[in-house]
Amino acid sequence: MLCVTGYITNVSTIIFYCETAKRINPDITTIAGGVHCEVCPKDFDHTAIDYRVVRNATTNFTNLLNHIEHRTGLPPGILKKGDSLESISLPEFNFAMPFPDREVVSKYRNKYFYIFHNKVALIKTSFGCPFNCSFCFCQIITEGKYHQRSVDEVIRELETIKESEVYIVDDDFLVNAQWLETFIEEITHHNIRKHYLVYGLADFIAANPALMHKLFRIGLRTVIVGFESFSDTELKQYNKNTTLDIYRETMKVLRRESNIVYATIILPPYWGKRDFRNMVKVLKELKTYFINLHPITPLPKTGVSFPDDRVILYRKNYPQWDLADISVQPTQLSVAEFYQKILHAYNAILYSPRVLWMYITTYSPFKLLKMLVGGYRVEKQYRTKIKAAKKNG
Repeated sequence: MLCVTGYITNVSTIIFYCETAKRINPDITTIAGGVHCEVCPKDFDHTAIDYRVVRNATTNFTNLLNHIEHRTGLPPGILKKGDSLESISLPEFNFAMPFPDREVVSKYRNKYFYIFHNKVALIKTSFGCPFNCSFCFCQIITEGKYHQRSVDEVIRELETIKESEVYIVDDDFLVNAQWLETFIEEITHHNIRKHYLVYGLADFIAANPALMHKLFRIGLRTVIVGFESFSDTELKQYNKNTTLDIYRETMKVLRRESNIVYATIILPPYWGKRDFRNMVKVLKELKTYFINLHPITPLPKTGVSFPDDRVILYRKNYPQWDLADISVQPTQLSVAEFYQKILHAYNAILYSPRVLWMYITTYSPFKLLKMLVGGYRVEKQYRTKIKAAKKNG
């Protein structure tokens, strides 16, 4: 049996793996899953894939194994070849989360590194997101439903994690102030000493400075904040109930606690040179040292869409649907110029003298080397994109 999971960028790779398995031995059962498969299972309806898990994988998978080995009934939420979402009834969501066996990947742990967190472990404390940002795929996965695990259950799982660096991979960790207060109390009571990386909304951070201070005291180190835009018009289009003034307060709160704040920004296709200059200016004013710049991407079933003649990425060119490639034809700049502006913006923020000094005085030589190697690879990727865009006109 071969089971493979991945995002939209991995669709063709998953199919290739399953095709390879079938060539090795046609009797190998192949199973595809993951969030993209759950939302767009038709992308995996392929002769080399026997089953697609589209609902409740953690509770359904044992039943699927019994179906394969003992010929029991096909559990609901599993598609066979040729099945579609329209042809079956899906069960209600079941957000039960068994504790993972972390020992099976312990031999790879030395290669786990993400945003200055070395040998990082993952944990999920909630499913879905209670907000409805128009560009976001997260709420589509759970059809708008939101479920938060109990604090007791999360604490018990944290106690099984040996690593000191923990990435809480919730779509948004900073949602429920009461839950977070209990979480802080229990972390302190159980004397759990770890460093955390989380996603969080700017308005929650700005409105809860005392709570944020408590979170940093128990180990919070890195926060990824979805600023998305500094234009009120764009923020309304994205269903973001926030403003630039809130962002200023957000950064004041975070700056008092940590240097490691990542700001994500969406880049609409109608942006010109002035828009990029304004973005860099505001980010510098906010003293944001780390950024992720995402050309707006009309992911399937989200609230972002463009006419077909504006979308320049082929739908099945899956690896390029990575939130880094330009998917919609820019209106004021050429594709090559748009990529150049992205690269210039990264360099203007990440390698300014003030930021370079912060790197040198804050991080170990090992982490600095990791960052420099990563930065070189990103720049090389953008240089390749620029060259290809110029070649293609």
